[in-house]
Amino acid sequence: MSCNIAAALAENGAKVLLIDADLRHPSVAKKLNIDGDAGLTHVLSGQASVRDVVQRFWKPNLHVMPAGPKPPNASTLLNSPIMSELLMNALQQYDYVLIDTAPMVVANDAVIFVRKGGSLVMVSRRNQTRKRDLREISDELDTLDMQVSGIVLNCAKENKKALENSNYYYYSTQSEKRSKKRRWLKK
Repeated sequence: MSCNIAAALAENGAKVLLIDADLRHPSVAKKLNIDGDAGLTHVLSGQASVRDVVQRFWKPNLHVMPAGPKPPNASTLLNSPIMSELLMNALQQYDYVLIDTAPMVVANDAVIFVRKGGSLVMVSRRNQTRKRDLREISDELDTLDMQVSGIVLNCAKENKKALENSNYYYYSTQSEKRSKKRRWLKK
């Protein structure tokens, strides 16, 4: 989801940095088919500079910082002063800085970035995310007095009747569209 949002923003002309901060199970480099050997882990541990690990992808205004190798102390690195400095610099250079973190059922790394002034967009997948987990995450966020800025539901099942009742129409075929149009004209 973060890759798609970054690409959409870049296509509209924004200067975008996508950071793979899921240091437990990095996936951005693999999904984008870029080199993920060096990345955020190296920057946060002082082994590389940001310039050494950021890669241009697809558009000249879309940059990606892969996670790099899995460290033993992910939360410590993400909560470090180096990470704070990296974010401050990135926010001055880019229109958007998107940070892909570990799922909140695994770790609350996203909370670190919300506390630094970011926004939280939750991504939930149909038939994979459990309601109980969502309730626990909601309770945790309430306890921390943090708001969710948005929710994305992946793999949602289309319910045409529900869509029709909401004044939104989806047509799967041209013949169905013509049939529907004829019904509207008769009314």
